[in-house]
Amino acid sequence: MNNVLGFLEAKLMPLAAKAAQQRHLCAIRGAYVSFMPFIIVGSILLVISSFPNQPYQLFMSRTFGDNWSSIVEIPFSAVFSTMSLFISFLVAFRLAEHYGEDRISCGILALVCFLILTPFIKVADNGGITVVPIEWIGTKGLFVAMIGSLLWTELFCWLKRKKLVIKMPEGVPPAVQESFAALIPALIVMIIVLAIRISFDNTHYRTIHQFIYEVVATPVRHYGTSYFGALMTVFSITILWSVGINSGSMINGIIRPLWMENQTDNIAAIQAGAMPPHIITEQFFDMIWMGGAGATLSLVLAMLIFARSKNMREVARLGAGASIFNINEPILFGLPVIMNPIMLIPFNLVPLVLVTVQYVAMKVGIVAVTTGVFIPWTLPPVISGFIVTGHLSGCLMQIVNLLIGAMIYLPFMRILDKQYRAAEIQSHHDAANALAKQE
Repeated sequence: MNNVLGFLEAKLMPLAAKAAQQRHLCAIRGAYVSFMPFIIVGSILLVISSFPNQPYQLFMSRTFGDNWSSIVEIPFSAVFSTMSLFISFLVAFRLAEHYGEDRISCGILALVCFLILTPFIKVADNGGITVVPIEWIGTKGLFVAMIGSLLWTELFCWLKRKKLVIKMPEGVPPAVQESFAALIPALIVMIIVLAIRISFDNTHYRTIHQFIYEVVATPVRHYGTSYFGALMTVFSITILWSVGINSGSMINGIIRPLWMENQTDNIAAIQAGAMPPHIITEQFFDMIWMGGAGATLSLVLAMLIFARSKNMREVARLGAGASIFNINEPILFGLPVIMNPIMLIPFNLVPLVLVTVQYVAMKVGIVAVTTGVFIPWTLPPVISGFIVTGHLSGCLMQIVNLLIGAMIYLPFMRILDKQYRAAEIQSHHDAANALAKQE
């Protein structure tokens, strides 16, 4: 085990650290972090409108009218139906921030380019109205929004570095100079994007959106959100944490676009009164990470009940409060779990087992599938299970997960506990002997 940890520390840790700092991944991750509060607020409103309780629904209908739920869901629809527009702006904004370029100009340019690539459609109403097709500015357009924003911002910044800009005379305000400096690079980028649109218009795909969705997004999403993809997701997070890399936000930032459309499909199915079609969503993992990466709330539970050493009991008591809200750094570094050959075995094993148990339970219909509603990651377990599934089976699943995790952690925890206990007894004897000698 020490050899494995040495290999991970020497080879994997530098690679993961570089990946975590890679500018394009950071831009995508930063964009979603910026937009996440609005996603959560929209999801809370959806929970309010579609809470699965008949007396509640009847009470709300009598109090606010029969169409109360559709009114409450308007902000939710505004967020999810236009997500690609915001993400295209924010990804470019974050990447421009890395380069020290004009963030607003890059964000607007990326948004304009996204709209250029998104053919408008005519709605036959009072002579015809030109609108953007809603399917491509929602979650289905996220791949084009993200990849495009990275490309257009890189090209824009490269053109500016090559001095393809309009130079203004001395004395012109900096804001005006910056605006004119963006003219030629922005024009070149938009011409290239327009050429891409025309090129795809002459293929059977008709749009780059359809091409990306069929050739890239759908296969990647299929495998990335499969059972095997779920196993690889949790293992990637725990194996990087094993050497001290806070990998949750990094891995989630990369995979979140794959989950997003699954969640949108599930939400649409719930609104239509149908069963959610997808098991693997971000909320599926929210049910797994009880206490944080490695489902360490199970470890805390095992320590609180079975630990005999003073050191382990103190760590459990100090870390229990934070673990309830899925913050586990006190446990990871206080026990420690990180770089600990004994505890890293269950730390990596428990999530794999929980994913398997939960996936099977949802697949056979014992546990309700997640609805796609977003929750804050600090929401305590059991409560979170009910909210993301809209069913008591979600609570029960998390309780079962908690107990399974505790049973897996327990034998490894006892090994470490015996070591701590022996060290404490030895320390106590040494102190007693030293005191006896003084007397």
